[in-house]
Amino acid sequence: MAPDKPDEGAHAAAPLTLRFDLVELETFLAVVELGSFSSAAKRLHISQPSVTARVQRLESTLKTRLLVRTTRHVNPTPAGKRLREHAEIALRDLRKLLQEFQADAEAARLRVVVAATPMIAAVMLPSLIHSFCQRYPDVQIQLRDLQYEDVVAKIESNEADLAVVAFDNDSSKLSFEALSEEDMLVVVPKTHPLAEAGKVTLEQLAQIPLMLLDRYSMLRDTLADEFAKRGLSLRPMHHAANLSTLLGMVDAGLGATFLPRSMAQRYARDTRATLQVADVNLMRSFGILRSRDADLSAAALSFVRHLQANFGATLTSDAPQP
Repeated sequence: MAPDKPDEGAHAAAPLTLRFDLVELETFLAVVELGSFSSAAKRLHISQPSVTARVQRLESTLKTRLLVRTTRHVNPTPAGKRLREHAEIALRDLRKLLQEFQADAEAARLRVVVAATPMIAAVMLPSLIHSFCQRYPDVQIQLRDLQYEDVVAKIESNEADLAVVAFDNDSSKLSFEALSEEDMLVVVPKTHPLAEAGKVTLEQLAQIPLMLLDRYSMLRDTLADEFAKRGLSLRPMHHAANLSTLLGMVDAGLGATFLPRSMAQRYARDTRATLQVADVNLMRSFGILRSRDADLSAAALSFVRHLQANFGATLTSDAPQP
């Protein structure tokens, strides 16, 4: 009969588990450096018995004597010298790592990621960011100009602290705070028969091919309701994701589009004319979009307050007068 095999784990070395506080290591190093328990106590602002107790706990944990006390001085044992050599390196590296973490956290607190659609990022935000950074030079504003759907996604995933948009949807995850409202103007080619009229009615618009940005879903629904109230039919619309594409279609004579007043004036060209809608008040709200469950940093909150105080005036001043 073959002899029983010994349990392979019976004599395996037990995992080394050391349980001590970093303050015990720091106290030990202070005693070795100063050669005195009393001097270490003064440096660490604790009592001498507390210093002794910390060193004793460390010796008990390591199961070895670390210090030898003479009449005038405290010296490390050979084991104490080894511990000192490695502990100094370990604590130095740990302090460096903690400093890096603190620096990263401080940088994050002073960095605000703002998402916006290209029109808002190009037209409205640059002057606001400039004036904010003059007041708070240590804060870094990182502006992300994205398509509307990507802006919303960045807020939902908390990859951006806040967004400045004209919000078209309702969401339980997101909070929208309106900053300013603008009326929507109709933009037509300069060659259109109504180009010099200044105003246009919904009945007249029913005869014009209309084109909208993809994200103007609420405007599209409002137009459909207003047309229906008047017994008018809303013709099938062309859509585009980008403003430049939409305006290019207007210039080509494919139809008319709607833009907020500041945008229509900002992108005014000799090839286009703007018209007010005479018989319905079409408005668009610009504001701050953020996640309901996100806690904004102090820097981000400061930027929010800056937007609240200055966005409306900037919207007006940035738009060239026709």
